[in-house]
Amino acid sequence: MDQPAEAALIPAAWVRLRDMVAARTPADGRTDALYPGLRCYRFSRPVRYEKTQRLTPGVVVVLQGRKTAHLGGDRRSLDYGATQCLVLGAEVACLGTVVGASADAPYLAIHLDLPPDVLVKSFVALAEGGALAAEPARVTENFTAPVALEVVEAFARLLLATDDPMDRRTLAPLAVEEIVLRLLRSEAAAAIRSAGAVTRAGARIQTAIAFMRRHLSRPLSVAEIASHVHMSPSHFAHSFREVAGVTPMRCIRDLRLEEARVLMLGAGLRPADAAAKVGFESAAHFNRAFRRRFEATPAEYVRRAQSG
Repeated sequence: MDQPAEAALIPAAWVRLRDMVAARTPADGRTDALYPGLRCYRFSRPVRYEKTQRLTPGVVVVLQGRKTAHLGGDRRSLDYGATQCLVLGAEVACLGTVVGASADAPYLAIHLDLPPDVLVKSFVALAEGGALAAEPARVTENFTAPVALEVVEAFARLLLATDDPMDRRTLAPLAVEEIVLRLLRSEAAAAIRSAGAVTRAGARIQTAIAFMRRHLSRPLSVAEIASHVHMSPSHFAHSFREVAGVTPMRCIRDLRLEEARVLMLGAGLRPADAAAKVGFESAAHFNRAFRRRFEATPAEYVRRAQSG
């Protein structure tokens, strides 16, 4: 596609967010923001992801360039570019290839994991208010679509809020909630989660996630959490994944990793101390899980964040 002609069609909000992402990605690859689940990507040449990433429900907004993705066991190739997004409706393995990128016009994208607690809270609120988008006859868990300008503007506010510690605590969560709410009022709602499942079990799943957060530092089992919300373990596990998009144990692990990241960057804890504080049984297990999620060891991640 002719880049100048394409650029002429992109509204100012897109250009602003694109420039913000470009300014926050000094080198090719992945750059994590200080806010949990938010990261930016830059690639100055076509490249194939050699490893398969295991992704939670989320949204990837492409601001410049093009990319293709193969998700899970699906043989289809999803192709998406500037002004489009990839919606990930559940935990899925992703093999990606950047197909449109150059030194003058690098591939730029922003990715936000959709927090299970925010998803459930938003789904419940919209379902009770009758404001959920109508569900199509056939639900596709992962799909590409144009992105509304309101979502782009919310991403810009989120990215700005990550620059200041107080804004990260107060304004950033509001921007994330807005992004989730706007996605759930669009055709993305069906891909992200089943509204029927939320109306049946949403409040209990919300309670379960709050219980997880309060008890991250000690061992937790599906049976214990299910008992806390008065559900059988099998029904709870099924409902949790149907509503939140990930298994309960995956949710616990991700909550622990995010809390450990905050403790290392914000409180200066050593990786082993942070791992122990959030409930990992061994430093080796923590290191493996951290590297899978953040593409770096805990020590490498801290050094990169401090130098960035």
